[in-house]
Amino acid sequence: MEQKKALNKKKLKAILIICIVVIVAAGIGLITYIHHVDTVTLGRKVSVYGLDVSKLTVEEAQQKISEAFQNKTITFHEDGNEVYSVSMEQLGYSLDQNTLKNALETLKQERSQTFRLLASQKDYKIDYQIIRDEAQEKAALSADHFDGKDRTESTDAHIRYSKKKQKYILVKQVLGNQIDENRLFSYVEETLEKDFETELLASDVQMSLNEEVYRQPDIEASGEMKQKVKKLNSQLKKYRNTTVTYVFGAETQVLDSDTISSWLKIKNSGISVDKDAAAAYISDMANKYNTIYIPRTFHTSTGTDVTVSDNEYGYRIDQDSELAQLLEDLKSGKNVSREPVYSSSGMQRNGTDDLSGSYIEVSLDAQHLWLYKDGALITETDIVSGAPTAKRETYRGAWPIAYKASPFTLSSEEYGYATTVKYWMPFVYGQGLHDASWQSSFGGNRYKTGHGSHGCINLPEDQAALIYNTIDGGYPIIIY
Repeated sequence: MEQKKALNKKKLKAILIICIVVIVAAGIGLITYIHHVDTVTLGRKVSVYGLDVSKLTVEEAQQKISEAFQNKTITFHEDGNEVYSVSMEQLGYSLDQNTLKNALETLKQERSQTFRLLASQKDYKIDYQIIRDEAQEKAALSADHFDGKDRTESTDAHIRYSKKKQKYILVKQVLGNQIDENRLFSYVEETLEKDFETELLASDVQMSLNEEVYRQPDIEASGEMKQKVKKLNSQLKKYRNTTVTYVFGAETQVLDSDTISSWLKIKNSGISVDKDAAAAYISDMANKYNTIYIPRTFHTSTGTDVTVSDNEYGYRIDQDSELAQLLEDLKSGKNVSREPVYSSSGMQRNGTDDLSGSYIEVSLDAQHLWLYKDGALITETDIVSGAPTAKRETYRGAWPIAYKASPFTLSSEEYGYATTVKYWMPFVYGQGLHDASWQSSFGGNRYKTGHGSHGCINLPEDQAALIYNTIDGGYPIIIY
């Protein structure tokens, strides 16, 4: 029995020794393993930017980190829906391998210097450098990748004429949802820079597409634009309120606001007058009221109608100057009443009648003169006109009396005379009305029988005096 107990004690001692040896061996093995892991690899329970790299060598961790970074995705959402996803690799982003390797080597050295039997989880922020392929990034962020959604253009603030309101209005800018690639590019870069600081590897990036990346209007509503609208409506009102009454003696022609309004070229950029339409109006008015430089049909004192072609008396509208004046008048917003701008004008007129009952009439065939003033016959008298030869005949036509002179000396080197008359009233080309004391009689055929003048119209002195005292320069004379 005692022998059996001794045997059991030996066995128990042997087992105990074996257990101790095993435990020691296991401890030594564990310590050896821990030392190996902590010196050859990055160590136990270690992560970089949230990525577990425990027990990985520098090269293994470098590869894992690089792959994790390049597989990291950016997902774009718009109006609550996913519209596009792209990886860092597709975006052209990568980690600089030299920088990453050096940072991991430094981390390994730091951790290997301290032996820890029991390790606790620790996350490290190591140095890194990101390499960007800008061309690839721009290609990956092209607006074409976002075409799955209907897109509308942004519209600029602008001034528009409203036919409904009959006035100018300011239309504010409207933001569309077209992708602005430059704004998107900046938005992605700024977002990623912030994300990389804390979430370099751990999670994907979510981005919302909104007004930050939409193409912005180039022009926004401003106080200056409001003032322009106000100015345009004020000018429009003036145009619509303006009338121009053209005065032709007792007769008038009214350019009304309806006609003026039809000339307005109302564009969003501003108001202008159709100059061609205004010029056409003036041309029509000139054709109606011009009386000079056109054949003149005249109702004679003897009851017949004659036409004189040399018509240098009357009114002529200066169409260019009238257009300029009219355009200024239209801007005034007032009711304007005036004569047209004339390049030539007579003494008085009543509509198309530029004589208005005041004129001198001369019939060369009858050798007779009539003087009318304000429709009344003042006097009539026989005359002696120029001799009926090419160089001495009296010119037929209509002219204004140029001026009056008393006395006046008539002279001619060609014909060798110098004669003083009491009353001189020239009308054209050196010809005029005057008294002629050398004439013993007037009328009949004296002008054909050697007593004709050199083109002037000879008058009895009393008649010359009466005519001289009745008329002024500009008085019309019609000779036929």
